[in-house]
Amino acid sequence: MKLNRFIVLAVLMPLLLNGCGGKEPVPELPPPPIVDPPGSGDEGGGSGVEVTPLGEGWTAKQIEEGIIYYAFNGADAISGKHQEAFAVDIDLSNPNYQIKYVYKNPRVTTSSAFRSDPKAIAAINANYEIGSIYFRLNGSEIYGLPNSTIGDTGIPNWKSEAAFAITGERSVKFLWAGSQKKGEVTVPQQRDYYRGLSATEYPSLMSSAPMLINNFVKVGENFADYDKSLPASLSGEDPDKHQRNLHPRTAVALTEKNHLIFFVVDGRIKSKGMSARQLTRFLAKWFNPQYALNLDGGGSTTMCVKGEGDATTHVVNYPCSENTNYDHTGERSRDVFLMVVKK
Repeated sequence: MKLNRFIVLAVLMPLLLNGCGGKEPVPELPPPPIVDPPGSGDEGGGSGVEVTPLGEGWTAKQIEEGIIYYAFNGADAISGKHQEAFAVDIDLSNPNYQIKYVYKNPRVTTSSAFRSDPKAIAAINANYEIGSIYFRLNGSEIYGLPNSTIGDTGIPNWKSEAAFAITGERSVKFLWAGSQKKGEVTVPQQRDYYRGLSATEYPSLMSSAPMLINNFVKVGENFADYDKSLPASLSGEDPDKHQRNLHPRTAVALTEKNHLIFFVVDGRIKSKGMSARQLTRFLAKWFNPQYALNLDGGGSTTMCVKGEGDATTHVVNYPCSENTNYDHTGERSRDVFLMVVKK
């Protein structure tokens, strides 16, 4: 099915026109690139099509009313590799739950953050390194996208082109600030854009990249340059190498039916991991989200689900940061987590 083109997320229009909360108008930034997705055969269906990931290696279990835990273990036709992936589907119309960011300083593992809240049902890791992101929590700026380059690599900071905002207990938005990697904006423009968003309307948000799916358009298919050769000496922080190679991945997505998806796919142990393009196509095929955003991956990728996986930590995937054993240990400590909790 050919997907409709888009100009800009509808949620941004009033902000661009009028500004918010008495602040200066939000800087007008270019929309996501208009993309005609290549014909991968994994279109996902687009608007009006509901997709449920069943069969072909999938298992499903209801964890709570309105929350389903999915696991995939098998040969994946999109990547051509054996993959193990895990997802939590949260019906945002159910009033029993709350979506929230959890911030820990000093940093902790995902399972530690998860176990610190007795009402937690599921959690995933969220943030890239703090110098590369904008993070606001309950109206207060925690990290202001301080660095224009990534660490000491000299590579321009490409990790904040979009953001996932929590605007209420069960209301969320995906926001587009423009891609620094593609030269559409500068990091200072991204910083000004996020700071210009009303803290009343957008009390909690975190920037990340790449945007994978934007109003059903699979923009993440073309984030990395798949046509050029990559030198072996190229830094792992180079956006093409970072998002083109196979790695564990973490993502958050939203369906047209207002279901929030927490998603992780393993890598480097038994599961082979995915590129940004493969992750985009996998999510489109099995969940058909209207929006999806890539979060920090690699050794950070971790998911916890109440009563599943490890009996103590509730880690369901196989983290690869501290070891390469096929078990639920080896988590990496992080700062920010996405969590669904029972009210």
